[in-house]
Amino acid sequence: MSVIITYDIPTKHREFKEKMFELGYKDSIPNATCGTIYFPNTTLYHASKTAATSRDEAQSIAKQLGIALERCVSTIWDNWAARCGEPFK
Repeated sequence: MSVIITYDIPTKHREFKEKMFELGYKDSIPNATCGTIYFPNTTLYHASKTAATSRDEAQSIAKQLGIALERCVSTIWDNWAARCGEPFK
């Protein structure tokens, strides 16, 4: 099953995302309707993690980087609707 995770951190945004990318998270996914769905800046997708695993990995990476994971919600990616968004710059 796939999940999305959204989070707030105070600093080291690029470093945090890079670590999550190394674990297979994506900031965009292909979509038949619009080509690609681009997630908001602090939202990531994983095709095969559980919600609890995603939360735990985010907590672990924040700890490794020495930053606070201020907020975090991870949920199953099911029955969704999206605005596809613009590519990241």
